[in-house]
Amino acid sequence: MFSSIHNYYEQVVLERIQIVMRERDEVADQELMEDIACIALNHLPPRYIRHNVDMASNITDREWEEMHALIVRIVNDAIDFAKRRQVPR
Repeated sequence: MFSSIHNYYEQVVLERIQIVMRERDEVADQELMEDIACIALNHLPPRYIRHNVDMASNITDREWEEMHALIVRIVNDAIDFAKRRQVPR
């Protein structure tokens, strides 16, 4: 129906998870990555946009910095939480 509308945080969170996992030299399967993403996204406010440029033109530099810091903290917390709760296979 509205294929151009998406939550801005979805792609940013996925990218941040990959960065953190590389920095930690950890490997996660698709299922764990999806669990981490869901945990993180459920702790962020939705920011629906049509185009990423819409986001850039509507927030200040300070808001960008605050958003980035929030994403970093929430993704780190989500990774730690998911890994603690992970059931061995």
